[in-house]
Amino acid sequence: MDIFDGNAAQDSDCGHGVVQALNALNRFLKFQKSLGNHSIVLGRDAFHILETWGTPSWPPPPFDAQGPEDARIVLVDSEGTFFKGEPGGLLIKMLAAMHLTPSDVYICNAADNALLSRHILTHKPLAVVAFGEKACRMMKETDDPLAEIRGNFFQCHGVPVMVTHHPSVLVKNAALKRQAWDDLKQVMACTGLDRHDS
Repeated sequence: MDIFDGNAAQDSDCGHGVVQALNALNRFLKFQKSLGNHSIVLGRDAFHILETWGTPSWPPPPFDAQGPEDARIVLVDSEGTFFKGEPGGLLIKMLAAMHLTPSDVYICNAADNALLSRHILTHKPLAVVAFGEKACRMMKETDDPLAEIRGNFFQCHGVPVMVTHHPSVLVKNAALKRQAWDDLKQVMACTGLDRHDS
């Protein structure tokens, strides 16, 4: 179908929302063509609409959390698997290297930024560690990739947040473990965990 063809989206069902939208788009593209514009740069939102066109809109996963609410360290897990499977086993080892156990931390999935913000405001942990891209983007409220954000703290309601690689990524790419450990060492220094008697 030639999207510049004025008859492409014309049919008798102009009352239908999708047809109306296509007709409007068709008129816009014809106008752009009349101006000599043969290509249009689409923004991120437009690409998202095109990529998800016709796909079902599943409800987001519910907010899930475990651990003591007054824990000094809050973990935000992009995948919501917590301590399960091989990535979960690696996460337990990472915590052990920080002189922590799963029962020492409050861990939640990256499903509801409002509930997480409320938790942070109420309990004022010493630091938050966001594991993975989804947690990174939710907490930072950005579309920037994790690679551009990790390695430096940012603030969330006055609490320092460190973004780092998710354990599932580290399982697949061991070369990134050094970066993750460097990030976690910063968290240890920030919270005093590096002064733990070993």
